[in-house]
Amino acid sequence: MHPLRWDVLDFMIVAWFAAVALLPPATTCATEPPQTQPQARVVIENAHPWLPPFGLDRVGHGPDAVVELLQAPRPAFKYILVAYLRGKELYRKQLSFAAKPPYLCRVSLKSWPTELVVITQGANGKAMELVRKACTPPAFEAAAVARPETVINPVDLGAILPPSDWLLLAAGQKGKIEVAAVRRSEDTTSARVTAWFESAVEEKTTAKLTLPRDRPARVRLPLPQPFSKADRDVLHVSIDSPDGKSLKHEKIQTMRANRLPKWPRFGAVETKLRYDAPVSVRSDNGTYSTTSYQTLWKPELQDVVVALPNGSRYVFWRGSSYVPFWAGRYNTGLSYEWAETDPPKDGYTDCVEPLMDKELRYGRVRIMESTRARVHVRWSYQSCDFKYKVWGDSTVEDYYFYPDGFGTRVLTLQSRPEGDYELSEFIILTPQSTYPFSILPRDLVDIIFLDGKKREIDFPFLHGEQGAKAKSRDMPAVYRVRLNNHEPLSAVYFNPLQRNLPPTFFPPFSDKGQLVTPTYWGSHWPLGQGKTTGWAIDDRIGHTPCHCSVMSWARSRPEPLRTARVQTIDTLGSSKPMLLQTWTWLIGMSRADDGRLLEWARSYANPPSLELQAARLEAPSYLPERRAIHLVVEGKTVTIKIKPQTVCVNPVFELDGSQGKLKEAYLNNIALGPKQYAWDGKTFWLDTTLTKEATLRLQFEE
Repeated sequence: MHPLRWDVLDFMIVAWFAAVALLPPATTCATEPPQTQPQARVVIENAHPWLPPFGLDRVGHGPDAVVELLQAPRPAFKYILVAYLRGKELYRKQLSFAAKPPYLCRVSLKSWPTELVVITQGANGKAMELVRKACTPPAFEAAAVARPETVINPVDLGAILPPSDWLLLAAGQKGKIEVAAVRRSEDTTSARVTAWFESAVEEKTTAKLTLPRDRPARVRLPLPQPFSKADRDVLHVSIDSPDGKSLKHEKIQTMRANRLPKWPRFGAVETKLRYDAPVSVRSDNGTYSTTSYQTLWKPELQDVVVALPNGSRYVFWRGSSYVPFWAGRYNTGLSYEWAETDPPKDGYTDCVEPLMDKELRYGRVRIMESTRARVHVRWSYQSCDFKYKVWGDSTVEDYYFYPDGFGTRVLTLQSRPEGDYELSEFIILTPQSTYPFSILPRDLVDIIFLDGKKREIDFPFLHGEQGAKAKSRDMPAVYRVRLNNHEPLSAVYFNPLQRNLPPTFFPPFSDKGQLVTPTYWGSHWPLGQGKTTGWAIDDRIGHTPCHCSVMSWARSRPEPLRTARVQTIDTLGSSKPMLLQTWTWLIGMSRADDGRLLEWARSYANPPSLELQAARLEAPSYLPERRAIHLVVEGKTVTIKIKPQTVCVNPVFELDGSQGKLKEAYLNNIALGPKQYAWDGKTFWLDTTLTKEATLRLQFEE
């Protein structure tokens, strides 16, 4: 053949290949044959323990599949993960990859597959397999959870923040066990669940558990009911095959409350709350050990519990360094914070706040008053650093409560004049072994402005999604904070002089590229010893109670109720100029709706006008720190005409100079029953809501 024709043909072939090579890859990918080099890989990882599902719902749930493209994803193509179980398709999930390497996508698998396939699909609908991954599911999974039949606030059983994977029972209280299991082998079709307490091995309960292959199954059975006077026990739960082979055996630590505390319906009590788990201790070299809760403090130091008629409990606990908090029925708490500062620049360790006072060198709590009309508890402290260094400043917080369940937080700070303090932050306390996403509701906080407008704040709080909700309106607002996704009551906070919203909405924590908390999380408080403030999750969650910070006013303080510059003596004994400031907030734990909370706020911010007979006002006449109006009695029959500004909710009167016992009380000439008011010889609390003028008449004995 003529040589020239071969040259032309060669040129045409080379040109054709060059033209094909210049075509955009996306136009040919779906029709290309499989590549010899891998284009993707799949790694199987255990699902993150901090993320749902939790508890029994985790049994049967699959792992995480981490898919990585080894080349940049092509925009015109879909990438799909297909899960198969023994050749049958279970489900498929479209993947979304980052625009920059590494090109990763994490998928939480609903159940365990035996094979995963990643395919890509072009506009023409044709699919191409990128990678195939074999999976080996565990042959058997199971978990057991034991609960009392009726939920009782741990504080009412004399305990505080017991670990969430423990069982707490009152004497004689019935309970139940729920077991979830899944089998993936063919050798077991049913099982028997048996439960017993270590204190009474002969007393057992049993139930049959049918196990269809690959499908999670559940069964409930009652707790055994042995009589035991021991405060501690162990519940055993055994899952066995029909031939007696043990498939799973769990031990659940159990606390028995055989001696219940006697709280008043309304009042404050000194006590020692019970905590049975070992206390985590971190040494200076970073190693961990444990110590006994019973040996941590001087024996004369007590806890204080304030019991309120609606079932709420306000607690001053040694384990929280006496930082008080609402102790919820479902084993979480809510604190309003404390006075925290940056000290003079002469060196300090970690933060300067009362929670650092783990040994209670400075913090003290006292019941100042506990009557049928009012409770008054005082907490005094110095903010110290991690090494217990102090600088002479001091704080006293007074808490006043009334039979309606609402009270006040009064913070009086004596500090150097240039001191810059933080006063308010919403902090949720959680028990040991509790993942925040398992117990915290998404709608953690409601902000209700005095004009009735409302903002619902969801967490995790991402500024790109909710930034507008964080903008202030130059108007006071009532805050409702939910401290558990089962708790019917919410914490309430209001200061009529605080006109700006919190500048800090705490962002979530991330771990391995995943959001693992809805807010800030820390294991250094409460109770745990020797650990500094952290900024990441850690394994201490399984060893100590923890906390979640929700939102903070930081150094943005409301106008103080009172301010004075005085020459006085600091806590170190030095006489010097100091600044004395007092702030007050309305607080409560309530299921009240928005309208009712606004009535409370408006009543607290705007005391009523009065017309008096046989009594006179004495300055200061309205005391917001005690929610009270101050009167001096000048006769046996005192008449008070109450004229609400907007609304008057449950007014309180402090009566100086009253002689004799209160014989009768009338509202608009109707005699009040004993449940409609409370009187202790000085303080009169009235259970009523007034929107128009009303007359209260108090008749004292001669």
